[in-house]
This record gives sequence, structure tokens and C-alpha cells, in this order.
Amino acid sequence: MGTTWGEATLAAHRARISHCRSCSDPIIWLPMPGSGKMNPVNADTVEPDDEEFKWGKHTSHFATCRQADQWRRKR
Repeated sequence: MGTTWGEATLAAHRARISHCRSCSDPIIWLPMPGSGKMNPVNADTVEPDDEEFKWGKHTSHFATCRQADQWRRKR
């Protein structure tokens, strides 16, 4: 049986959701472990109590955005 979230927890989680400026998909910004740099994560891979990016659990939106190339910095 899955975790049951309270209404206040779900409301706070929904408030964290923003949208990609390129493709409009829902994203949540999570800090990367170690560096603390914020990474856009596909919102459907984030649970209400997730506070840090976890490889294998979360999907970085950079990997799935149809327009990610326009946001990459040139080296």
C-alpha cells in the first residue's frame, strides 16, 4: 500500500511545481547532492517529501525536454 499524503502536504507539493519555459512541461527544482546547484526535474518523478535530487529516482528535465539544446551553455 502506498503512502497517504495529507492535504496540506499535497498543497505544498503542488506549489513547488513550475513549468519549463520552452516546452511548458511541469517541473520541480531540486538541489543536486554535494553541489547544491538547482536542477529542473520532471514533476511526475518527485514525491511530496523529496528534498534533494536522487539519481535513479528522479528524471532531470534536461534529459527529456524537447528544446534542451537552446538552454545549454556553449563551451
